[in-house]
Amino acid sequence: MVVQEKLNALINEACKGAGVSLVECDMFQAGKRKTLRIYIDKPEGVTIDDCSNVSHALSDALDAEPDLIAGAYTLEVSSPGLDRPLKSVADFIRNKGRFIRVTRASGKPVTGKLLEADENSLTLTVKGNAGNVTIPRADVLVAKVDVQI
Repeated sequence: MVVQEKLNALINEACKGAGVSLVECDMFQAGKRKTLRIYIDKPEGVTIDDCSNVSHALSDALDAEPDLIAGAYTLEVSSPGLDRPLKSVADFIRNKGRFIRVTRASGKPVTGKLLEADENSLTLTVKGNAGNVTIPRADVLVAKVDVQI
């Protein structure tokens, strides 16, 4: 198994064991150390315990496989945060039923409850609108969860 595939398998196993979904993972050099940053989520929201469980499980697995990450590294596990842009189909599907704010290529923002999402379009129920609005994904510049107070 290639190193990256093995690392991905350990990350996915740690997330599955904690009952969360992997949103994004990235490794980068930060000074003399590498940083492995993992974003996790679940429908009811991520808790500190969720992050801790994934961190401990993954840390133990990485300690057992010291050749996967050469040298010193920092492991960070957190929720994606409310201000993280929604990018992939999986991001949109995970946020079905939530309000999102979509800025379209025309610059005009649309806020509504996300009903459906696929590779081609998003369907929202817009406040004050009698029907649903379908936005082609190609027209989406930025989409983020919109916190309703």
